[in-house]
Amino acid sequence: MKRNFDVLIVGGGPGGLSIGSLLAKEGISSAIIEKEPVLGGRYRSVNFEGSRVDNCIHLPTGLVSSAEDTYMYKFLSYMGIHVEPRVVEWKMGLTSKDNPKRINYLAMDPKKGMENFFEFFAFGSGVPMEDITRRALGEAFRIMEDMSEQECRKLVNVPFASWIEKNIEEPMAKAVLELSAPLMGAAATDVNFGQFANIFGTFPRVGALLYWYPKHGNMESMVITPLTKYYKEHGGTVLTNRRARSILIENGKAKGVFVNNNETGLLEEYSGSVVICAIPIFEAVSRNVLSSKFLTKDWAEAVKRCGKLAIEDLAGFYLLRKKVVPVEGSGWIHLFDADYGIPTYVGDVFVGSMYNAKDPPGKQTIFSYISGGTKATHFGLTSPLKMVNKAKKRWKDAVEKAFPGFVESIEHEEMSLQLNWGRYAYAVVPTEIDLQSPNIRGLYFAGDTIWSVSSMVSDKIYQMVFPLCERILKYVRS
Repeated sequence: MKRNFDVLIVGGGPGGLSIGSLLAKEGISSAIIEKEPVLGGRYRSVNFEGSRVDNCIHLPTGLVSSAEDTYMYKFLSYMGIHVEPRVVEWKMGLTSKDNPKRINYLAMDPKKGMENFFEFFAFGSGVPMEDITRRALGEAFRIMEDMSEQECRKLVNVPFASWIEKNIEEPMAKAVLELSAPLMGAAATDVNFGQFANIFGTFPRVGALLYWYPKHGNMESMVITPLTKYYKEHGGTVLTNRRARSILIENGKAKGVFVNNNETGLLEEYSGSVVICAIPIFEAVSRNVLSSKFLTKDWAEAVKRCGKLAIEDLAGFYLLRKKVVPVEGSGWIHLFDADYGIPTYVGDVFVGSMYNAKDPPGKQTIFSYISGGTKATHFGLTSPLKMVNKAKKRWKDAVEKAFPGFVESIEHEEMSLQLNWGRYAYAVVPTEIDLQSPNIRGLYFAGDTIWSVSSMVSDKIYQMVFPLCERILKYVRS
């Protein structure tokens, strides 16, 4: 087996596979080292009651007005992968025991821009927003709208809560902004203002965040299957069932990767002048795949802070004996329950058929997604079962209020816990973790861990893949 490559990529998720495919297109020899039996990471599918479905619904998201303008779509097109996108409406749902068998809806309208937040506040609280609060929030949004991505990057060391305290005087406007911070996956004290401004400035600029999904198939069939085929056909080597033990660094240069073969139990060493860490950087450091002694002081602190925001999200899979949840609309509900005083987010509801799951005759598949970023769902990486079950019950209770008969119609259910998608990168950090090491030549980074300021979630991966490839090509060919 070949052991020498130009580039070694640790991690075969969408980040590692994307940069590997782009390098293969440029004629660079590389190998992807993946601990699982197959590539795909969080884009891998699972079999659920006869249907091949996403292991958790991840809607591609962008800070633009059309799916064709997202970095993800442009990258796939560049790689010759044809995509038929379907824009998904961001719909809020509000339920309570006082309105049995009913659910009230509010959908984000891109034409309304920041007005979406004023309407959302009234929708969730039942109290119209006063003019003085609207003006204060309008001024805040205009500040964010005028900030470039580079200007936002200079503020990754500023907590969003500190910015609010310094710049917003009107009490209700302060409260609204602080309550919106969990959308970023953590409290306002723990997320940086730079990325918050980058994302929220999108509303006055574009109108609303864009969500989309492939018209046919799922994330694995749209991204992983065709990229894997392209990668192999263009000379890429896939090394699955191999867990990276350590990235080898000598005299300030990346030299290769030390690997444990899960099938044979034997140790293997692969060499390359470039190593790309495409697994979460805090995971690489905690497992000593990347020794902390090779990090600069500010990078070490940034990795530590990002790691503290590394929590798990809960996905649920439900097969119903009959069709209970209506299929009209987008098939996605961001669900709130008013029976907690202030309406409380309890999770998302996805109608399986809207995300190309195959329903058995007369039955219905439903998926849930419960973000781990709230106080009541801070699963952590140990995910205590008591908290997981409590969150699942809250979600079920809310769905039952909206669609009576849901619980008794459940024929089969499964759960999946997985690391949240990119929100850890929004931590308040002393410096932004970049595409390449500041002190180790030939060491680069891919995936959603790095870049505190970027496009959203998976779109971020494809935003960085071209500049990452450019830097690597310059290094390899120099």
